[in-house]
Order: sequence, then structure tokens, then C-alpha cells
Amino acid sequence: MLAARAEERPDATAIELVGAGRLSYSAWNERSRAVGHGLAARGVQPGDRVVVRASGDWIAFAIAYVGVQTAGAIAVPVLASSSDEHIARVCVEAGAVGVIGDVPVAGCPGWSRTVRQIEAAQPTGSTGVEVSGADDAEILFTSGTTGRPKGVVSTHDNLTYAVRPPGDGAPTGEETADEPVRRVLHALPPATNAGQSLMMQTLSAVPHTMIVLEKFDADRLLGAVQRFRPDDVVLVPAYALALLRVGTRFDLSGVRQVRTTSAPISAATLARLAELFPTASVVNMYTSTESWPARLRMHFDPGRPFSLGRAHGRSEVRIVDGSGEPVVTGVSGSVQLRTDGVRPRRYWNDPEASAGVFRSDLWVSTGDVGRLDEAGYFYLEDRSADTVNVGGRNVSTLAAEGVLEDHPDVEEAAAFGVPHPTLGQYLVATVIGSDSLDPDQVRSFAAARLGEADAPKRVVRVGHFPRNALGKVVKRELIETVSGLIARDAGHGEAASDTERAVAAIWGRALDVGPAAIGPDAEWLSLGGSSLEAAEVALLVGDELGRDVPERVLHTNPTLRAYAAAVDQAPPADQVRLRPLGRATRGVGG
Repeated sequence: MLAARAEERPDATAIELVGAGRLSYSAWNERSRAVGHGLAARGVQPGDRVVVRASGDWIAFAIAYVGVQTAGAIAVPVLASSSDEHIARVCVEAGAVGVIGDVPVAGCPGWSRTVRQIEAAQPTGSTGVEVSGADDAEILFTSGTTGRPKGVVSTHDNLTYAVRPPGDGAPTGEETADEPVRRVLHALPPATNAGQSLMMQTLSAVPHTMIVLEKFDADRLLGAVQRFRPDDVVLVPAYALALLRVGTRFDLSGVRQVRTTSAPISAATLARLAELFPTASVVNMYTSTESWPARLRMHFDPGRPFSLGRAHGRSEVRIVDGSGEPVVTGVSGSVQLRTDGVRPRRYWNDPEASAGVFRSDLWVSTGDVGRLDEAGYFYLEDRSADTVNVGGRNVSTLAAEGVLEDHPDVEEAAAFGVPHPTLGQYLVATVIGSDSLDPDQVRSFAAARLGEADAPKRVVRVGHFPRNALGKVVKRELIETVSGLIARDAGHGEAASDTERAVAAIWGRALDVGPAAIGPDAEWLSLGGSSLEAAEVALLVGDELGRDVPERVLHTNPTLRAYAAAVDQAPPADQVRLRPLGRATRGVGG
């Protein structure tokens, strides 16, 4: 496909790296072939794996990536920002024969050379290596943060399927030679499924130029929009939120389409993007690394603000139950995608894991939970790994995040479960927002929209979220941070009133927790409270403090200070309450 593009439009720009240079199709083709010859001279054989260490230099990456495949080998892209330990694990897992990159990585067997070193003094003609669409072209590894890295294998057919006409492997450009060039601007890193699918677009018979920033910066990206006037701007949710914070001091009127990808994005953010780019349609895409090129697309529709759209092109979507059987419309279940005409991807050297995700009938499990409406529109309810099980009931983190981001003081939200001794988990949310943000008021806002059962039980304000290379929030790190804050707050501070001291004593008896460990910022659920103990607290407050405080008040005022204030404002108990029966303790000294 690259050779065909180089013949049709040799001097056209395939990739422009903002502020660093441009790569024409002829230069890309010739330099990739030189890399292929250089690899062959180093003994690389068809089917060998070569790691491509990818920095933000998309030009060097594109040359190395296609160069590996020109030699008939399999490219193994990995972010240069990854730890040496991760890159070394990838090298071992892939059985790589060498690494293309600027810096050698300790622990990687084989050779390590730069693109310039490999292509130096090599011919630029065809390598003569034959590959078919069914041959493996790429292995894209996961981060490996929870175990050994898992490689997703793509064939040449799979990688190019989305950008070529049906049944045509390398179309000529005769029917598209006069079409205007579609310019696509982004700042996504290489070695990611989203970034590389954009690079593949430049190989399409429809003329494309990929304009890319070496590193994301909101002001620089909007400045590039004003300067280059691209047709399309592609964003991940974190980038979109950063652009919204910058505002509209740039001329963005040339953009025809804003595309979002890679992670769930709230309806509130999509609506604000539509305001920021008034001449553009806003399109969201849903897929996964495993299921690509199957995908769903949705032009943002205020009438369906929470839908991620319908199956796009030759893709299909279905919802299945625990046994893998399709469910009826409107019922939630596991999400599966499929593309007609192309074999799905697979995991590298892991047939057991592959069998659990890539089915023999070509359906691919995304690991998500969702539903379809009668018109075939898809609604993502949560990532399976993120769903919070509260006492046997599944609570959606996506629903909570979407509602929280509707609050005028909240810019971004991340919800997750933290452990609870009785319920298993309970929902907590962290938020980034304006100076006037009040976490308790935001929590009440969410509870009014979602109901107490589905609302976060605590909202914590933070200055920033830990993120990966694509800007996705690393919730594992947030959970560690928030759990530490909750533990610290539990016994922090002095009681400010007699009511606070009395409530701390009541909570301590109900939960078998020493009152000294219950400070004014202690939170009911984090201490191990549940509905059973909440009912006991309501009885004790009526009996000992003479206040009529319904059980639900404890759920809406979960910190000791807030609950004590509610007790002070409650009416007197209208009757003498029975003392609660004694019960077995939890074994924690009081």
C-alpha cells in the first residue's frame, strides 16, 4: 500500500511532525525499504520479531515500523516512555531478535540500533520479500502492570482492513487522484492502537496527511489547528478536557470533524466540544485493541447523549449473557464485536487467553458491559473490570462519572470501588474542578440524579489524575491514594461539640471500633458500616440523644461531622425507642 501511494503522489506529505519536519510518500517508501535491506543484512528473517522503541518522533517510527514489515518481519512497537523493565519483558515475551531505538535497553537480547544506523548505505529498491495479508505484521503488548505483558497479534489484513476497499489489497489512486487531501491532526503517541490506526489512514487510496505533535500540549494543539486548519482533529478524553480548559482564543473554524477515541467520554464533555468547535461534527468511536477493526461510531446527538452509536461499516455488535448467548434488546450483558471479512486478532503464544476473548465464530469479547436499544444504538454501562459490586449489586462507575461531570464545578471525575468488610466494595469518586468545588455538595448532586444506591458514597477532590500514555486514568493508583486519605482522615482531628463526641461513641459501639479512631472526618462506610449498623445507630441516637434521625440520614451525611450536624438539626424523638438487642462483636476492641 505504501508503494502504491508513493507511485501515485510521491512528493505529497504523508506525515508532518509539527515543528520538526515532514515525510513524503517517496521518502517513506525508500527509507523503509532501506531499513528492510539493513535488517536482512543483520540476519533478520521473515517472521522474526523486531521491537520498535517509539518516542514522539512519528517520522522515525513510521519508517522503522514499515521497514520491519518490508523485511517480512513482525513489528513489536513499544513506547519509549515505558520502563526498561517493561521493554525487556516485551523483548523476552516476543522472542525479539533486536531493537530499533535511540537508546539501548538493558535486558533485551540481540542487537540495538537506530533507524539511521540500519538504513545507512542500503539500497532503496524492493527487498523481494513476499508477504500475504494473512501473515502476522504486528504484536502490540499491554502494559503488563498486573502480570506478564500480553501481546495482541495483528495480520497485515487486520491492520489495513479499515482503510482499503473490500476485496482490494493495494488499490490504485486513479479514481481518487483528484480528491482533496484530508488533513488529520492529533497528538496521540505511536505504539498505541488509536495512534497507529491514524497512521494507517495515510496509506488509504483517499489522500490523507497526518499532522502530529510530538507531545500533547493544549495550547500547542489549538495553535496547530489555527495554523494548519485540519479537516479532522482526533482526541482522547483527557486531551479534550484539557482543550476545554484553554478555551476559544484560537480560530478553530476550519475543523470539519472532531473525533474522540480510546476511552469513555461523558455526554457533558461531548456537548462542550461541540461548542468549542462550532463548525465541526463531533464523532465518538468505540472499540478495543483486541476487537479492532470492528468498531461503533456515533455523531454526537443531544437526543441520544449517552449512546456510543451503532456498528460502523461491516462491523457488528451484540450483547450476550454469561453463557455466551445473545440477550434481548434492552437487557444488559457482555459486549462482543465482529467484522465481516477479516479474521480477528489473537494473543501471542497464549491460546488459553485467546480462547476466552477471540471466539471461533469471529466474535471478540471487549470485556465491557452494555446494552442495545430497539434502533440498534449501543450504551456502554461500564468496563467489566471497573464495575463495583456493592453487596452483590453491580454499580456502574461510568454512570457516576457522567453525572458528576454534569456538575458545573467538576471538570473531570473518576469513580472506583474500595474494599468494605461487609458489602465487599463501595463506590468512591475523585474529581478535578473549580476553586469553588464542594465535595459534599457534589456528592449530594450525584445522589439526587442517580439515587443513593448508585451514587458515590464519598467524593474526594484531587489536583490531578495519574494517567498512562493515552491519558487514561490509572485507577489502581487512585485507589491507593484515596484509601490512604480515608485511613488518615478516620482518626484525624478533634471533636468540636458534645454531639460529635456522643456520635463517635455510638458509632464505636455499633461498629466495634474504638472512639479514638473516629475523628470528625471519619466516614461511615470506610469504618465498615452497613445498613444493619445504620439501623442500630438510628435507634441509639433516638434513645440516648433524644433525636429522631431516620436511618437514611447516615447515608446522605456519611462523615461523623456531617452526621452530627444532622442530629443537631433533627426534631426530638416522639417516643421512647426500644434499646437494640445485644449482638456479637466483630472482634475489634472498643
